[in-house]
Amino acid sequence: MAWAVLASTPTVPSGALAGEFVGASGDISVGVGVGANLLVGGTRKSVSLQPLSVEGQVGANLALGVARMKLQPVS
Repeated sequence: MAWAVLASTPTVPSGALAGEFVGASGDISVGVGVGANLLVGGTRKSVSLQPLSVEGQVGANLALGVARMKLQPVS
């Protein structure tokens, strides 16, 4: 899985992604559908993680969820 990292600084220092991330996800379709996911956390909750994904749906669907993830630096 690949993630886009969005931060309030131009560079993200080593270890800055360590911490707990929480977020939400949602998918909706009536005919053709779309979805979105976002996690926020890290150092002082200043980092957003956006999973890079492409999805397509056809039909009727509504899905909502919450997520939690903890990242630790590798020694």
